[in-house]
Amino acid sequence: MVLILKRRGPINELNIKKLLVEYIYILIIGFFVINPGLILIHYLTREPPNAAVFVIANVIFSLIILIFFSFFRGKQILDAYISEKLHVQEVKNVQIQTELKFLKAQFQPHFLFNALNTIYFQIDEKNKAPRKTIEMLTDLLRYQLYDVNTPVSVKQEFDFISTYIDFQRARMKKSLILDVSLDSSLNECIIHPLLLFPFVENAIKYVGGEYWIRIIARPEGDCLYFKVTNSIPHDIELKTKRKGIGLDNLERRLELLYPERYELITNKSGDTFVAELKIKLQDDSEMCCNR
Repeated sequence: MVLILKRRGPINELNIKKLLVEYIYILIIGFFVINPGLILIHYLTREPPNAAVFVIANVIFSLIILIFFSFFRGKQILDAYISEKLHVQEVKNVQIQTELKFLKAQFQPHFLFNALNTIYFQIDEKNKAPRKTIEMLTDLLRYQLYDVNTPVSVKQEFDFISTYIDFQRARMKKSLILDVSLDSSLNECIIHPLLLFPFVENAIKYVGGEYWIRIIARPEGDCLYFKVTNSIPHDIELKTKRKGIGLDNLERRLELLYPERYELITNKSGDTFVAELKIKLQDDSEMCCNR
């Protein structure tokens, strides 16, 4: 099973020069049609060609073409403008809804952190494992609650993923083979947060069979390439008939945050599940400082 979501390339912007060339091209074709037609009419009616008639006919033809051309091209430009405005408004609405959700999620967050802090100090200092687990949980919650409203560096996203993996190690089998390769040359790039995490979360949730996970992040030109591969049990279809909420949300966020600039591929083949994400970092604010 393969799912590929590839954004189409951006539509070429219409500019005055392009429109003028297109209009002239239509006029030239029209002149090669209308003028021979006038000559033929004069020949059949046995009337001598009249220059004034040709001038008037060509002027009228040019005006008619201009009217139709302006109407159709104007409609196209207007539709594109309206579509862009609707997209911007949709992004704003989603941002508002997201902010409201974060506000709800942040309802009395200090109570949660204080509770974790209380539990932390109730654990004997010699019992380092649970104290370390609480520290990692606090870091994960803090990132999800406070650091998701604005773009972050890729290093912050990498650190969050690394902390999450360490946190999950406490419950995972010791036989898990985990191969993580995060290219540090991406550290200074800026992206929207929690775009890479759902793949890691999904892999840890469904890993089975030979029990291995491979995570790769590297630059590809002006793109960030992220790939997570994991082994899965033979009966994984019984558990994943419905798409996960995390991947659904990720797909929606990518469409809004990186329109025309991402490629998302998920592929289940035998006992292996592969998820690949490529994001084009084309804006100056998103480029890597060390490139």
